[in-house]
Amino acid sequence: MNAPVRINLQHAYEQNRQRIAQLWSEAKAIASGDAASRYLVRQGVHAAWPDTLRLHPALDYWHTDSQGRAACIGTFPALLAALEIDVHPHGLFKPAIRHTVALQRFYLTTRGTPAPVPSFIKATGTDGHIKGAAVRLAPPRAQADGVVLGVAVGVVSALRFASALRMPVWAVSDAAALAHFRWPREVTHLHVFTDTSEAAHAVPACELARKAARCGLSSYVQTITNPAPNV
Repeated sequence: MNAPVRINLQHAYEQNRQRIAQLWSEAKAIASGDAASRYLVRQGVHAAWPDTLRLHPALDYWHTDSQGRAACIGTFPALLAALEIDVHPHGLFKPAIRHTVALQRFYLTTRGTPAPVPSFIKATGTDGHIKGAAVRLAPPRAQADGVVLGVAVGVVSALRFASALRMPVWAVSDAAALAHFRWPREVTHLHVFTDTSEAAHAVPACELARKAARCGLSSYVQTITNPAPNV
């Protein structure tokens, strides 16, 4: 009875996989002065841009109205962020392979401000289950007592925390995703960053920290004031 559902789901995943690959191949590394770098600088982020972020030069914005009618309402430069997850096609004891399961798209103007659209941050459809996925903005850092990594909600917040604390920080897409974050096996110290202005982050952050502690990690929840974006 469930076979048609599984077939339809696999077909959707395949379509999404092709779309993700197409968008990523059309995008380029972020360069100084382009729309993506201007946006990030306006947010107070001046670090080197990781390869999990790219700029698409001209991406259509499709919007579905209350009547269910879809229309393209413009074409804009877009910052793309790769949401990745580890997969183990050859078994759990073999090296993991990074898999891009979706892209976050930040629609922008050429000045680096959010585009005048209903929601300037949107995600593509997913290529598989997205629980645990994150934008990997820097590799975990080895230190004398182990391997450290931070995680925060949102690419901009993660980059800000990383710059301020000089620590690698990955980004999940929203507060609900925080509780399901999957850290790499080598990590021994996990820092979960939350914003004092976002009460919704507290519960999933504590849930993630408890989960990490049960797995033997040193885990910390750190609540920090994150300045409002300069839009």
